Amino acid sequence: MSRLDGLIAAIAAEQHGLVTRHQLTDLGVGARVASRRCATGAWRRLGPGVFALSGAPATFAQRLLAAHLAAGPASLVSHRAALRLWGIELGGPVPVEVSVPRGRSPRRRTTVTHVVRDLHLAEPTRIDGVPVTGLARTLLDLGGVMPSRVRRAVWAARRTHGLEWEALLHTLVAHARPGRPGVGPLRAVLAEHIGDVATDSGTEDLAIEILLRSGRIPPPARQVPITCADGVTVTADLAWPEYRALVEIHGVDHLTNEDLQHVDVHRRNQIELAGWALLVYTGRLLRRQPDQFVRDVDALLRRGGWPGPC
Repeated sequence: MSRLDGLIAAIAAEQHGLVTRHQLTDLGVGARVASRRCATGAWRRLGPGVFALSGAPATFAQRLLAAHLAAGPASLVSHRAALRLWGIELGGPVPVEVSVPRGRSPRRRTTVTHVVRDLHLAEPTRIDGVPVTGLARTLLDLGGVMPSRVRRAVWAARRTHGLEWEALLHTLVAHARPGRPGVGPLRAVLAEHIGDVATDSGTEDLAIEILLRSGRIPPPARQVPITCADGVTVTADLAWPEYRALVEIHGVDHLTNEDLQHVDVHRRNQIELAGWALLVYTGRLLRRQPDQFVRDVDALLRRGGWPGPC
C-alpha cells in the first residue's frame, strides 16, 4: 500500500469506509484517479463526490453518512432515518432522509431531502459517526411525515433514553410557527401527558387549591362570562366579580400557536378596557411558584378594593 493509499484508508476508516472528493483533493488526488478506481471496482460511487472503498461493509449507517456528505456539512440526517439511528423502530422500510438549510437543495433520487429554515434549532449530535438531529427535534420532524406514529415514538424515546416532557415542550415552543410540519402531532401528545399543556379543569383545580391552602384568598367563581369592551362575551377561568378581577390559566397552545397569541393579546386588551384586572398564569408557573401566585392574586384583589383577609 502506498503512502497515499494509507492516508485515504485512514480517512475512510473514520467514515464507514467513505471518502469525499474534497478530501481527495486535499490529498492531491484528482477526479481522473477517482474515476479510474470506480471503473476497476476498487471504489464505489455512493453519491455526488462520495466514494466507498472496496471491502467496506455496505451498512445503513454508511448510506446515511454518504447522504450527509453529499448534501454538505450543513446537513443533518433527520426524520425517520434519524429515529432509526436513535434506536427507535417504527416498523417497515426507512428511507434515507436528510435536512438541509434553505438555499441548498441537493438532488438525489435515493434520498428524501427536507429543505428547512430552522436547522439551527436541531441540537445536532453524532450517532455511530453520523450527524443527526437531536432526539426531541427528530420526534417533532417525525410528525411531519408520519403523524400517526409520533405518540408511539415519544413513549419509546422516554423508555429508552429517559427523554423528559420538559425537553419536548421546549422543542415544541422553539419550533412553533404557522404551517410548521410536525408541531400539531407533537402538541397533541403533550396535551395528553403534561399537566400544563392544555387549559383544563385539573389545572384550574390546582390554582384554587393553592389559593385555598394559603388561607388568605377568597374562593373564586369558575367559568364566569365576561362582556369585553368590544361587546364580545368570553368565559374567564377564575373570577372575583365584586372586585373586577380575573385569572386565566394558559396552556401550551397559547405559547406555540401564533394566531392564538394574537387573539390573546386582543382579548386581554378588550377585557382590561372593560374595567377588569387580569392575571395570566400557566400550569407550570403554578407548580413552580405557588407562593408567588398567591401574592399576585392578593395584589390583584386589593387593586379592586378587597380589604384583605379578615
